[in-house]
Amino acid sequence: MNKEKEFSEKTISIEEGTLAYIQVRDGIAIKRYRGIGTRAVVPECIEDMPVVSIERKAFLSCKTLREISLPDTVNEIGDWAFAHMEALRKIIIPNHALTRGKELFLGCSRLREIILSGSAQEQAFDKEQGIGRMLAAAVTALHDYFLFDPTEVKSDAWVKRWDEQLLKLVRLDDLDGFEELWTCGEEDYEGKDYDIKSYPVEKRKAKLRLVYFRLLHPFKIVDAVRDELREYLRNHTKGTMEPEAWDIILEEHPQELSYYQVFLESGCVNEENFDAMVTDMQEVNAEIKAYLMRYKEEHFTKKDAFASFELDW
Repeated sequence: MNKEKEFSEKTISIEEGTLAYIQVRDGIAIKRYRGIGTRAVVPECIEDMPVVSIERKAFLSCKTLREISLPDTVNEIGDWAFAHMEALRKIIIPNHALTRGKELFLGCSRLREIILSGSAQEQAFDKEQGIGRMLAAAVTALHDYFLFDPTEVKSDAWVKRWDEQLLKLVRLDDLDGFEELWTCGEEDYEGKDYDIKSYPVEKRKAKLRLVYFRLLHPFKIVDAVRDELREYLRNHTKGTMEPEAWDIILEEHPQELSYYQVFLESGCVNEENFDAMVTDMQEVNAEIKAYLMRYKEEHFTKKDAFASFELDW
């Protein structure tokens, strides 16, 4: 049987790599990728037959690929097909029902978008609403493969489940998982600052990145979810014991006005922390500083109660 399998397997060249494949009942199954490229486009047809499946471990541990594009002909993806792809940022998948294996994206911590195929208009809408990021976070940060269902993405039920999983993550103790990490041996995490002090800080930052993302892309968000996410930001604002909500802005988004807007709209700025925040913003551009000063004038500046009655002669 092994000999028969060996002779039935063939390869095809793609950009900066090769795909090994076999013929199956309905078409072609991709067995494995080999190459050093940063992008892999799986063809729609090979030998005039549709590519219908990505076999288990087909792209396992490919270290260089940052982007993969699957054709709409694919209807099945096997176990660990893309697991431990450390560089993977984006993957385009068919926008129809898929039979999938387990832990497709295990260890793909840098995955940022799972894009559904479709028209340019559909993809532009999904980009604006952050759908690709939501889908990627579902299988990486939220660890919920029930959300990896193209036929349900964007539905009310799908969004509700996604938000429930986000709130569940936000509510987790910041030391959750530390004991398991520690028992693996510190030599495995050398240089990553996974100690008892830094671990909860990094956990909070990971949560806060998702909180900011969701508030910046409030697709079908309900008031109760928005309120709890804003409260989480307030609990980690400047002046608290755990000010990572402010730290993330300064460290990762210092010139992005939208993050400051979410921060202010969430009630994270007050008279007690305003001056300290301004001191922190030495390198921030003038537009953002002006935005904060206007906020101060509108919310904190005390006005003379009789000023409105004064007349100009």
